[in-house]
Parts: sequence; structure tokens; C-alpha cells
Amino acid sequence: MRRLVGQHVKHGVYEPHVTAVFEADFSAIAAHKKALADRGVKLSYTAYLVKAAADAMAVAPAINGRWESDRIAIGDSVNIGVGTALGDKGLVVPVVKDAGSLSVEEIGSRLEDLTRRARSGALTGADVSGGSFTISNHGVSGSLLATPIILHAGQAAILGVGKLEKRVVVRTVAGQDAILIRPMAFVTLTIDHRVVDGHQTNAWLSRFVEIIEGWPAA
Repeated sequence: MRRLVGQHVKHGVYEPHVTAVFEADFSAIAAHKKALADRGVKLSYTAYLVKAAADAMAVAPAINGRWESDRIAIGDSVNIGVGTALGDKGLVVPVVKDAGSLSVEEIGSRLEDLTRRARSGALTGADVSGGSFTISNHGVSGSLLATPIILHAGQAAILGVGKLEKRVVVRTVAGQDAILIRPMAFVTLTIDHRVVDGHQTNAWLSRFVEIIEGWPAA
């Protein structure tokens, strides 16, 4: 396992990485998540991250692309790999295939199945192949901010999501500045600069944050 992780990391460090950092307010998602839980439907925050990432591809399709030897290839479907830590056993990246066509509930169900089989060692080669984009939800282990390297050679980008915590923020309420407490997290997008530039990176992150913060009520 460590040998495979090492091979991926070795490839990744040779790519020209650039990282942009944004901050997102998870109030709307927290409310939606609680409303579903009250109805007996439990979703992880990662399910929302996958759905928001897939939907954000519309504003910058090249983020879902990959570097080939003779061209930049942009995938027809959004296949999102989710980094899953296995403790001392290492890291695997099961892939939610065609995430853009799925609801957040469907994504949650697939993630639950993939995570369960990852931890029991029952993933197949098909479960960890074909990814076009990757999410590292490093915040689940307490990290506030990180800049993950692109684990799969050729992919254009990887999203990093830090620990969700309550922070003091300034918002406009009834035309006046107000100090509020909100569940916030830093989100980063690390890109292969051969494939995309800062314009696409910031457009994608802006849309991703907009989706997170504007999640409709359940």
C-alpha cells in the first residue's frame, strides 16, 4: 500500500502545482443535513462536497480535464475520487462515477458503500479507477488548511477541505455590518498549471463556494 501511495506522490510532485485558498460558510448545508437527518436520512458532509464539486465543473470544464502527452482531454462525465484514510494501512481513493448526474442522496449512498468496502479491504480495481477529479477532506482529522498534491498523474486538480469550525464573520444584515458566528471551512484547489490557469481556478472555487453557501432548504 505504501509503495503504491509513494508512486502516486512521486508522479505528483513533478507537476507544476499552484494552490488557491477560499473560505466557505456551511450554514445552509448544516441546516439541510439536519433536516434530512430528522427524516431519517443521514448524509456525510463529503456527499455535499462531491455534489457541489461536480456541479461547479459547468463554469470551468477544464478542471475536470487531464494532461495527455499530445493534448488536454476534458472528460464527458465527472468521476470524483474521494481520499479515504485507512489508518496505518495507508490511503485509497474510491471513485464516485458520473457524480454530476446523481442527487446528493444518491452520492451519499454510494460513498457509504465505497467507504465500508474500503475499510474492509473489499474494493475492486473498478472502484478506484477512472477518476477525473479528487477530493481530500483532510478536515475530518483536524487539519484546518492543507494544499494536497495531485495524487493521480494527469488529473488537472484536487480539492482540499479543512476542518469545519465555528468562526466569527462579518455579514451584512438589513444593510448594516453584523458580527455573526458561522460554521466555516477553508477550501483549496490545487491545480496542474499545464492544464488550467488562475482564471479557471478562481472561477471554479467561486462557484463551488456559491453552491455550498446557497444550498436550498430541504
